[in-house]
Amino acid sequence: MKNILLIHTSSSLNTLAGKEALDLSLIFGAYEQQVSVLFYHHGVTQTIAHQDPELVKQKDYLSTIKALDIYDIDKVFVSENCLSEFNLQHAELLSGIEPIDIAKIEQLKNDADHIYVI
Repeated sequence: MKNILLIHTSSSLNTLAGKEALDLSLIFGAYEQQVSVLFYHHGVTQTIAHQDPELVKQKDYLSTIKALDIYDIDKVFVSENCLSEFNLQHAELLSGIEPIDIAKIEQLKNDADHIYVI
């Protein structure tokens, strides 16, 4: 079993890259790989609760984040530094997402067999 780290860096509704990164996470989870997901930089906006993509005429792929656990993806993180950059608090995020510091991010990278940045 490979240890895979997917780093989501795209904002929630500007491009389809966020959806594609989430789809890739689910694919690896379906193949029973050890998957960790990190929302980083603009990617932290994907984790904000109570977004309504339909207001900007997009499908709601963000609710799929809640399904990660179904695919045994329970290591879902967000960068504390990036939250601060976007003036976000942990309480504003979807449940089940753990804020981590730079040291923990470096450890995730070191432990990963493969890293995908989308």
